[in-house]
Amino acid sequence: MSLRSILKTALLMATTASAGRTLFVGSGKGTIKSYEFDETANAQGLMKELASTAESSPAATWQTIFGDLLYSVSETSVPVDGVVTAYQIGPDKKLIKKGSAKGTPSPVSLGVGKGGKLVISASYAGGGVDTFAADGSGGLTHSQKFAYTLDKPGPVPDRQEGAHPHQAIMDPTGEYVIVPDLGADRVRVYCANSSTTINELESIKTPDGFGPRHAIFYPVGNPKATHMFVVGELANEIMTFKISYAHGQLKAENIAAVSTFGTQSVPTGPPAPTAAEIALSPDGKYLYVSNRHDKTQANGTQDSIATFRVYPDAKLTFIQLSACGGISPRHFSITKDGNWVAIANDGSGNISIFRRYPENGTISSLPIVSTANDGASCATWYEPKVEYS
Repeated sequence: MSLRSILKTALLMATTASAGRTLFVGSGKGTIKSYEFDETANAQGLMKELASTAESSPAATWQTIFGDLLYSVSETSVPVDGVVTAYQIGPDKKLIKKGSAKGTPSPVSLGVGKGGKLVISASYAGGGVDTFAADGSGGLTHSQKFAYTLDKPGPVPDRQEGAHPHQAIMDPTGEYVIVPDLGADRVRVYCANSSTTINELESIKTPDGFGPRHAIFYPVGNPKATHMFVVGELANEIMTFKISYAHGQLKAENIAAVSTFGTQSVPTGPPAPTAAEIALSPDGKYLYVSNRHDKTQANGTQDSIATFRVYPDAKLTFIQLSACGGISPRHFSITKDGNWVAIANDGSGNISIFRRYPENGTISSLPIVSTANDGASCATWYEPKVEYS
């Protein structure tokens, strides 16, 4: 190897090792902020705010990143139209608004289809699902609207008085869209029959009062899913479904359910605890769920994250409940190398970053850093083609 190659490699390694990680945090107060997290800095310099925008007001409660585009919701109140906005992520991590489109009121989640030409929103209070055609540069055009009503309230009438779609995600094939509907006790299924539109298929029923909020497919990185995990906000349970693909349909068989508190008792409140986010580790060996309003941690001052071991047959074994660094962990995400977990605690208005140990899946008992962010709702790592030494 030439001296020039050696110096170039050394410089690249030094740059990679010293580069901070970027975290985007959407807030129920309307802001989206970018932060630099430097794990090599001292305790006073771990978290640095880089930029902020309020163009997704009044409530930027969800964002999804696709390439160098960040798509955000404006979670409006009914009957005000919801808005989906596309931003380009600049080199300085500032967000540059590129386009927006209106849809059903109160969008709370966004999914992006294979190839980036389809954006799907789930609207909780608005009771609907919308699709948008995306041009890949930030331009958005509203395509479809699916509106849902219920014949009668569900068994939890104060939360299931109507349909409440809560998430939109693609399956690993990119051919199907999944939308858990908390109000209807169903997981709605759609076929992405073109690059910009979807077609509704037979939905997946969950037990009455389960309140499906979010879902994730297993295993990680496979071209097809064998299983799907669904977290029930109202039942505080994780339901495991066996997935099959046949004749243009995605089918799911309910095979198991475990408490989001594992082997520990479910707190009674008030307020009653409500499960929120669900995620798999990058290697697919561990599953995590956030519990809101349980206050089982830090002498009753913090809520929890539950950790489960995932076996190849999708069986879950409880490992631990750990502190989330605040109250009401609405969302969290894990870095690609599996070393860090960022948690958005909207109840206490802060972001906490915890060390994660990939060898056993556990999360540290104390955050390495916590910073105030009023209404913090969604914390998403931005790691485009990044390798950490």
